[in-house]
Amino acid sequence: MRRHLRLVGAYVALLAQARLSYRADFFVQVGSDLLLQAVDLAFLAVVFSRVQALGGWSFEEALFIYGFFLIPFALFNASFAALSDVGGRYVVGGELDRILTRPLNSLLQVQLELLRPQALNGVLLGVVVLAIASARLGFTWTGLDVLVALAGILGAWLVYGGLWVAAASTSFWTQERGIGFFPLAYNTINFSRYPLTLYPAAVRFVLTFVLPYAFLAFYPAAGLLRGEYALLGWLTLPVGVGVFALGLLVWHRGLARYEGAGS
Repeated sequence: MRRHLRLVGAYVALLAQARLSYRADFFVQVGSDLLLQAVDLAFLAVVFSRVQALGGWSFEEALFIYGFFLIPFALFNASFAALSDVGGRYVVGGELDRILTRPLNSLLQVQLELLRPQALNGVLLGVVVLAIASARLGFTWTGLDVLVALAGILGAWLVYGGLWVAAASTSFWTQERGIGFFPLAYNTINFSRYPLTLYPAAVRFVLTFVLPYAFLAFYPAAGLLRGEYALLGWLTLPVGVGVFALGLLVWHRGLARYEGAGS
């Protein structure tokens, strides 16, 4: 484990150094990400300027859910989002052959090569939005609340990871360079930015049991705000562990079929 952590640290340091060597590009990308989030927050404010509540949730509660959403979403963008390149670059393009010659977990190596540390700015923004929403709600954080929030963030990050690893693994079977399922999966993440009760029952079912996006922000955040959601909030981490384990299983099944780029 310590060896893996040292390698992760070395990769992140090298990537940060490489990104900062093109500082203008780095800061333009960070600025673009922040601008997009600002537009989404402005949209939320405009909607609530016309209604008192949405799906039974006040503006401050929706802001709390949105702030929570930003944290695991930023971690996901930094660590898993670029796995959409696995099919074209590694499986069909042949770079996986190089990866497999090294005595280190193949998925970890691929993930480290695709890290996007500049996306981590969203974590800070999420903390700021959560702090503002908490102050407006009069929500006082206890030690247990912090523990629940951290478990929820970890669980949400694992849900993202499991889904993206599983989707990336399909390229072992399809042998396609395209990004296939990823645009649909990425765009539908937007459903998780807002209270789940906004949506019809069929959509809520899909977002809970099929694509468990409700665990990316709504359930863990709602679990902190309202007692009736506390159990679902606690379930976020076990759900994340289960989804990630499923993703790893699909990856290893796919990798067992891989016979090299020339096959």
